[in-house]
Amino acid sequence: MLFIGSVQGGPEVATALVGKAESRLMNVVDQVVGDFAIGSTSALNIVFHIPGSMAPNVGYDGLRDGKFSREEKLLTIQVAVPKEIAVCDDEETILNFLFDSLRKANRIAAKYFKKKGMEYSQPKYLGLVDAVEHQMRQQA
Repeated sequence: MLFIGSVQGGPEVATALVGKAESRLMNVVDQVVGDFAIGSTSALNIVFHIPGSMAPNVGYDGLRDGKFSREEKLLTIQVAVPKEIAVCDDEETILNFLFDSLRKANRIAAKYFKKKGMEYSQPKYLGLVDAVEHQMRQQA
């Protein structure tokens, strides 16, 4: 019900603190979610757009809904990572941004799926985000 990805604006992003945090987030989400059959229930694909040397601007601010597949019950939500987060050297600040973004994505998804007349469980999604956050903060 939750997938994480990123579009990185340069090769340095992967080794920057924000890139490492996003990668860790993706791995922990995979562990917490486990096996998931796409199309079995509504799901979110959160894609963080991280600016870098080759693409210093993402072209938008905040969060926006992206591609939607009714068949897969999958909504992509894109998150523009601000430059100050992309170059931040404080892991707590980065984690706060990532988890705040996931919670904002939940609100966008709830409205989107409702508009499409499809089921979406905000409490289930928030429980998943809380479990991922708890695990990541314990590992930090």
